[in-house]
Amino acid sequence: MSGFGTRLKVKERISVEAMRIVTLVFIAFLVLATPAVSFSGTYALSRGIAEYSFNPVYTTQVFGWMNLSVVKVYGEYFRNGTFLDSNSFSVQLNVYTTDGLWVQDVLLISVVGNEVNVTPVINVWNVSGSTLPLENYTAYDGLAVYVGLGKPFLTSLPLRVFLNVSSSSEGIRLSYWVNGISNFTFLPLRNSTFQIGGLVNGLPADAELVIGGSGGGSVAYLYLEGNSSLFYLSHNGTAVAPPIAISKGLSTGEGAFGFNVTSPLGLEGVALLGNFSDNYLLWPHPSSLSLKRVGSDLWVARLCADGEPLKGQEIEVYSPSLQVSMNGNGTQISLVKPVFVGYTNSSGEISFRYNGSVVLAYYPGNSSVLPSFAVSVKGSSSSNYFNNATNELLNKLKSLKWANLSFPSQSSHKVYPTGQRNSQAAVNVYMIYPVVGYSLAALLTLLVAIALRGRGR
Repeated sequence: MSGFGTRLKVKERISVEAMRIVTLVFIAFLVLATPAVSFSGTYALSRGIAEYSFNPVYTTQVFGWMNLSVVKVYGEYFRNGTFLDSNSFSVQLNVYTTDGLWVQDVLLISVVGNEVNVTPVINVWNVSGSTLPLENYTAYDGLAVYVGLGKPFLTSLPLRVFLNVSSSSEGIRLSYWVNGISNFTFLPLRNSTFQIGGLVNGLPADAELVIGGSGGGSVAYLYLEGNSSLFYLSHNGTAVAPPIAISKGLSTGEGAFGFNVTSPLGLEGVALLGNFSDNYLLWPHPSSLSLKRVGSDLWVARLCADGEPLKGQEIEVYSPSLQVSMNGNGTQISLVKPVFVGYTNSSGEISFRYNGSVVLAYYPGNSSVLPSFAVSVKGSSSSNYFNNATNELLNKLKSLKWANLSFPSQSSHKVYPTGQRNSQAAVNVYMIYPVVGYSLAALLTLLVAIALRGRGR
């Protein structure tokens, strides 16, 4: 949040000219001592995992974790380029409810050397009105918002963070766990249901576990190495990742740059943070299908995603008929029953025999990989790596409106009531993180079981 605590009081004593000098010196230091990345805060969005679905999903629990082994903060700026702070950023778990609330479970983090200062924050916005069914709410940019600050605490790198929001007939519970330190707060927002996907009051209802500046729409310039995961609780009690995820938040007003985000194929819900090839679309993954004639009537189709062959995937082969349209719409392809259906081997390939002059191979896709096809006319092959399905999805995502919801000012913050740190429910949820040796599947199963047990208390 912009201008927190004593930092605001100190900065208010600095003259405008002195601030300019400090800013220029700091920028010069960045140029000389940090990677050559120019300030792009005007357009920087929050970074991490933003999950979405064009067919909304509904849940009573959203949770995620972030493990950061390397944290280097180079500075924090407002979007006009004004320097704000040299050590701070935020980790935010944000999700909408069906009744027009935007719930934020946030950690404000300041890093000096190996020491980390953490301030828990909760925000609840009414994105559709100027009132809230809570005491002591305020208004910010015409929207009702309830804001609370938890008690700051000290820890050290590396950081292991778990954030969780859950709802029941009694209200919404927001909790955190950081390197063994845990707490929660409970708000009497009864019968709320979280919505992931679709629109809430015209805004894209994404679920976010993201990194950004510390408030007021600020942008943090930092380098991170680690991993992050975000899931919701399905109706049958399993941890599920929504069908679509991008690396930039659609709602949070704060931004970040200086590190990249990618997601491993086959691990939907998981993102890697660091010096990777950056991906806007984390999942589903684009696929590539190619066709090659290797004999007079022998063909090979090869399927890849993220440059890796896909094994055990169904490929359909058609003998299409080409029809030349007379109304200027170009060539039309008519498909009938496939002449061959096969499954790719460990090299991502299938082989088949076909004598026609025109052949089309089609991959229908699955929950984590988009469809693709390849066509060959008289031996001349054409594939469509960024196919129509991928381009259509990217265009739809990029057409969504950025909500740009920023933290309120310090004057509206109130220390929120917290639960007992060593309550049994909190201990049960958080104790899994020091445990090593679990597979991802076992860890998720344990997490869901514990979460369900906690909800039943």
